[in-house]
Amino acid sequence: MREEYVLKKVTELREERNWSLYRLAKEADISYSTLSNTFHRNNVPSVSTLMRICEGFGITLAEFFDEEGTMPKQLTLSDQQLLADFHRLPRSDKNLVTAYMQGLLKIAAVQEAEENASTDPPEAE
Repeated sequence: MREEYVLKKVTELREERNWSLYRLAKEADISYSTLSNTFHRNNVPSVSTLMRICEGFGITLAEFFDEEGTMPKQLTLSDQQLLADFHRLPRSDKNLVTAYMQGLLKIAAVQEAEENASTDPPEAE
């Protein structure tokens, strides 16, 4: 597998989500300058950096390299921890968490729509 595959795949995953490099840095908990330098210098990220990038995308390292798309979706470590914590909650708290998450998703959808609207070119009249 060629080295440029990694940077190309990260770019594809970002574009699928309409994420900027800055957004990926935030989601992956990596400094923006680290990611920016990696891409501008065409350097392949270290394994630990790539693992954090995958975590930011919500995928495993194995899923990242699954070119055929045949691998079933696996839970990341943070997904597993979230589920374990959720299962320890009483039913009433699970309902609160679910409602809170639905609210966050609605807010995120509105923010994403606003971001997309501000980056769309103006329509010709």
